[in-house]
Amino acid sequence: MCCVKLYLTTKEGFKIQKENFNIISEMIKNPKIKGKDLESMFNISRRQLGYRIQKLNDWFKEQDYPEIERTSQGYFIVDDRIKEFLNVPNESTYQENEQVYTSYQRAHLILLMLFSEEEGLSLNHFSIDLEVSKNTILNDIKKLKELLKPYEVNLQYSRTNGYYLVGDEFEIRRLLMRLVDKAFTLQISQSDIVNGLKVEEDKIDLINIQISKIEQYLDRKFIDQSTRTLPYKLYLILRRIKHDKIVSSFSIGYDDLSDTKEYQATEILTSTYSDIPRQEKLFITLQLLATSVQWSDISDVQHIPELNKALEEMIEQFEKITFINFTDRESLMNQLMLHMEPAFYRIRYELSDIDGLENSLKEDYKELFHLVKLSSKPLEKFFGHSLPENEIAYLTILIGGSLRSQDEEIEQKVKAVVVCTQGTSISQLMLQELRSVFPEFIFLDALSLRDFNQYELDFDIVFSPMHIMTNKRLYITKTILTAQEKHELRQHVFGQLNNTIETDIQVEKMLSIIREHATVHNESELSKKVKEQFEDTYAYSSVKASTLSINSTLNLQDLLPTNHIRFVHSVVDVEEAIRLTAEPLVKMKYIDSQYIDKMHKAFDDTYMVINQNIAIPHAEGDQVVHRTSMSMLVLEEPLELSTGFKVQIFVVIAATDKFKHLRPLLQLRDMSQDNDAIQQIVKADSKKDILGIIQHFSKID
Repeated sequence: MCCVKLYLTTKEGFKIQKENFNIISEMIKNPKIKGKDLESMFNISRRQLGYRIQKLNDWFKEQDYPEIERTSQGYFIVDDRIKEFLNVPNESTYQENEQVYTSYQRAHLILLMLFSEEEGLSLNHFSIDLEVSKNTILNDIKKLKELLKPYEVNLQYSRTNGYYLVGDEFEIRRLLMRLVDKAFTLQISQSDIVNGLKVEEDKIDLINIQISKIEQYLDRKFIDQSTRTLPYKLYLILRRIKHDKIVSSFSIGYDDLSDTKEYQATEILTSTYSDIPRQEKLFITLQLLATSVQWSDISDVQHIPELNKALEEMIEQFEKITFINFTDRESLMNQLMLHMEPAFYRIRYELSDIDGLENSLKEDYKELFHLVKLSSKPLEKFFGHSLPENEIAYLTILIGGSLRSQDEEIEQKVKAVVVCTQGTSISQLMLQELRSVFPEFIFLDALSLRDFNQYELDFDIVFSPMHIMTNKRLYITKTILTAQEKHELRQHVFGQLNNTIETDIQVEKMLSIIREHATVHNESELSKKVKEQFEDTYAYSSVKASTLSINSTLNLQDLLPTNHIRFVHSVVDVEEAIRLTAEPLVKMKYIDSQYIDKMHKAFDDTYMVINQNIAIPHAEGDQVVHRTSMSMLVLEEPLELSTGFKVQIFVVIAATDKFKHLRPLLQLRDMSQDNDAIQQIVKADSKKDILGIIQHFSKID
């Protein structure tokens, strides 16, 4: 009996066998489908499937269309022109339970794939493996190029070779070492890292065994994060050597490293590999030297006595600017030296280690981070250039731990800044003078007026020889103070901080006037409210005890400083958006967490969205709002509300009364009506860019 072949006709009039059409349709609808899935779905053998794919490719070739390709993971790449030609809707059914990555994460994944030693990587390969469109991949590649800027490495493309990296091998290695460290801190799954790099996991296991031997030989233990990434670094280095991608001689003397125990450990590691060039052994030695350790015999670090001296000077500088003395300096020095021995090689040769730490640290312990950075000048002099911020983050952790062990909490101390327009010398003179008057305070910086208006760190007090606009306590003082004036200044400041002297006197005067002209039904509550009003925006002159008031009118920029602004990729719903927007205010204790629940219950997108582009969640703040304030969340992906509006900007409003926030709210309304300003905020790369826009609208009456 002759079998009957069924054919379908495409929209262009070409015929295609129905069984083959069904197979190509499944490939288009489900980019993650594999050959074995198709075999099971159509009840055919592997050989039969291969035959059908070949027939399809022959047919596409006849029609002058690209052939079906297969990735190394077994997926199929079907060109968009074929999808359009066959008129098959691209409706993937595989997205359930799949991890969704941000553009920033995908840029790193594409970089990993470029180090896979796989040739001919195209947009199609990236699109299939990352499950996004080719247009999305093109945008991701723009971010990838940003990641390449710190290195002398370029991304190139040719029709023959696809995408590939070009540059000096040492620079490419620097990028690769940094990439491996970064990938493990970006919440990218280990399986995706392994798949992207095309790593043979059995060889990773062998290298792990070698690393354990190296730890024993060196009498040290690498930290957990290092033992997680070091095997991949060593594997990739050895693989590049195997593919004849060799580092050229670099600026380090062989004699500097050949007598180190790390070099001998490298000999152990590479003993099973033939013809490893000497410069490659030096490069691997640097990786071992630069890898952070949990403990080791630190007697061998004395070959860098200048480093020890620089650390001593750094500690002295920190004590000088904070008026805090370390009670166990010897223990702190041991910890710092244990960290700085590998850091010496990381910094000197611009190698990488654990990354990403400085971002969270600068948010949670930003003032301590800043003070450690100010104190690190002796180390900068030692290295001949500024320290990378991730290294400063390590030092901050160690110094912060030492402070906590002696019950010193910098976060709990009063923090002050000095603002002066008379030049750097005068500002520094004022700073040193005031540090001696208030050793209990942490003085963060001496600032110009321009720098003060853009200052991101949190502080409690401002000292200045002139009036400046601020909603923090402002004390007007002279550059040079006599002994009597220093005494008076301390009295005024501590009296005000303790709420015992000037404020109480002023409140009592105000209450006396009110009693003369009105009937007071609840004097204690009235006293509390009047006191709060006085404390909101006081400016005190510390000379001759004269008290001066300033204009207390708030503008949008007063309520939306940079530390109240956040960026996130996306949110799942309004509840998450409100919570993320409000977090800075909770952290600053301007609102209680209960206010978030109140805002969520009260949120109504029919009127809490101004000009269809800024959502302004707010609620009654009795007892749970302690300070009039705002915070902003900017979404990379818009959130669609029940009204159908797609919103990318949320601004939480917290008000202690019905009046203070009205002027900033009107300025926010004006900003929402300027579409160019909204687009600039949505596309902004930094908080400072947004602050500039906010400052512009803060000038509008």
